[in-house]
Amino acid sequence: MMVAVFAGSIFLVVLMAIGLSKISSNGTGTIKVTTEELISGARWVKTTGEPKVTVVGFSDIQCPACKAAEPIATELRKTDGVRFVYRHFPLTTIHKNAWKGARALEAARLMDKGWEMVALMFEKQEEWANEGNPDELFIGYAKSLSLDENEFGKKMMSDETDKAVGEDSSLGSRLQLSGTPTFFVNGEQVGSPYILDKVKSLLSN
Repeated sequence: MMVAVFAGSIFLVVLMAIGLSKISSNGTGTIKVTTEELISGARWVKTTGEPKVTVVGFSDIQCPACKAAEPIATELRKTDGVRFVYRHFPLTTIHKNAWKGARALEAARLMDKGWEMVALMFEKQEEWANEGNPDELFIGYAKSLSLDENEFGKKMMSDETDKAVGEDSSLGSRLQLSGTPTFFVNGEQVGSPYILDKVKSLLSN
């Protein structure tokens, strides 16, 4: 009986998640904001071809749902006509290493290996997520990307990376984001299962 109740609870949670995604896809009850506000001060911008659609993704590098959505983000970054903007929104109340992880990403970006570090840290998320101090792991990842470990360590601990993460996080807080990943397509919040169809529709117009 308890197993049945537990299974039923999981089913309800899944249904709720699907329902929320559908609300986002229909534009009902979603956040709408200007693209200019979303991309102002952005440091992570990937444009393929002539940009016709702007996708902004708020992500927490320690978030399992963000890891699950990363293949979608990767495809968008390769799609002709898409400008993809990545912004940090570390959920520090539930992910203890999210802020440090975001700083590690910023350090790698400053050394021209930002997107590679995103991919690597999502791949190894389970390895570093619950570490008491993941800094040495992050330095090891940087070294595997052929980055100078001493320089990376200095940048990771610098005021510059802390400020960069803080600016993105503050924007997410102002927008009252409820979680991650949160995506916007031309300023309209869209549930992650529906982003590709939304973008393809806009590109075909």
